[in-house]
Amino acid sequence: MPPAEPALIPRPIPTRPSVAAAMLCFTAIVITSAVGQQPTPYAPTGYVPVVLNDPAMDPYAMVGPTGLTASPLGRLPGGLTGGMFMPMADSVSDRLWFRAEYLYWWTEGMRTPPLVTTAPAGTPQSEAAILGFPATQTLFGGDEINDDGTGGLRLRGGFWISRQGTFAIEGEAFGLDEQSDGFARSGGGGDILGRPFFDTTNDRETAQLVAFPGLVEGTLNIQSASKLRSYLINGRASLCPTCGGICGCGNQDRVDWIVGYRRLELDDRLSWNENLNSLVSNAPGTIALTESFRTSNEFNGLQLGVVHQAQFRRAWLESSLRVALGNNTQSVRIDGQSSLTELGVTETFPGGLLTQRSNIGTYEREQFMLVPEIGLTLGVRLTDWLDATVGYSVLYFPNVVRAGDQIDTDVNPNLIPEQADPFSGSLRPRFRFIETDYIAHGLSIGGEIRF
Repeated sequence: MPPAEPALIPRPIPTRPSVAAAMLCFTAIVITSAVGQQPTPYAPTGYVPVVLNDPAMDPYAMVGPTGLTASPLGRLPGGLTGGMFMPMADSVSDRLWFRAEYLYWWTEGMRTPPLVTTAPAGTPQSEAAILGFPATQTLFGGDEINDDGTGGLRLRGGFWISRQGTFAIEGEAFGLDEQSDGFARSGGGGDILGRPFFDTTNDRETAQLVAFPGLVEGTLNIQSASKLRSYLINGRASLCPTCGGICGCGNQDRVDWIVGYRRLELDDRLSWNENLNSLVSNAPGTIALTESFRTSNEFNGLQLGVVHQAQFRRAWLESSLRVALGNNTQSVRIDGQSSLTELGVTETFPGGLLTQRSNIGTYEREQFMLVPEIGLTLGVRLTDWLDATVGYSVLYFPNVVRAGDQIDTDVNPNLIPEQADPFSGSLRPRFRFIETDYIAHGLSIGGEIRF
């Protein structure tokens, strides 16, 4: 016998039981769906419906990630990457990163005038090692030196201050191995060896002889060195909506603005050591001579730039453009000294051949300039915390002073230290700032780790 109907519910219109039940159920579903509630099934009087408050027990509930945030480096446990979500934590996991790279770069060489010349045995003294004569050959100088490829090291690191990866502090330092070139020769017997220069008094090319049969024998050693260093510290801020998925824009790439401080150093050195022994019987004696040209470029300025990183499933591609604006302190130091020994008595004079009282000294000035740099780095994810990297960079350092450019080969022989005072003629060699541009570019290979 069917259960008694509730007193408050009016008796339904007589109809077929299956049709009435279907209409009642359909009406209840439509009404409860409209007000955003789960439909309550038909139940007899006294039946209490069960409400599914636990989403885990409701197969249709939309359970979203709670307490989740995007990793600033797009890493997930297990190696998944690309702006995915990971649990938020109070630790610095994935916010501290460090990159080390080995560099192999090519640099702009240092130009010099011809510094050492020679001639075949039997050449007369009036033509020996003098530029302009067909038999004269240049042994060192007259072209670029210190222009070969060289190795180096670059270290980068940073810390994301915000867990959302919107702001970071990062630093970078790199240096190239010192590049060097040189010449060393001892001359005696039938050798002819000379240092060419232009005689301003007699208006002609000539040479100081280091070795010539029956006149002089000696040794000559020339050394050069070039060194590049860079240091910088930046603030790095994400540019939304291209923000690696952090801003909710759905774009997995990220673009960051950078602003900070940069220091760049380029140093050159060119030095001579010369020892001469007279072979003239009635004029015995020795001369020991040292000379050097040193230049320094110290740039300090504001650095601005933009970095774009494109994310792929197992790799990323980072491109950067940085421009530094500031002052370059140019410094040139010219030194020279000669020691003349005759009859056991040694006298020391300032100056040598290309360094005289007319140009010896230290000179400084400042120049405002822009220093741009572009870079491209490809990273391959090896684990969830380690990436392998390979890249290419180009650095342009304009308006620098190089040691070889500061050499003036116009010499007044009357200024040579062992000559008697007073001298006559022009004050040559002279000093004046001569600038050139410097380009360094090359490959990098290394790795990046995240903590």
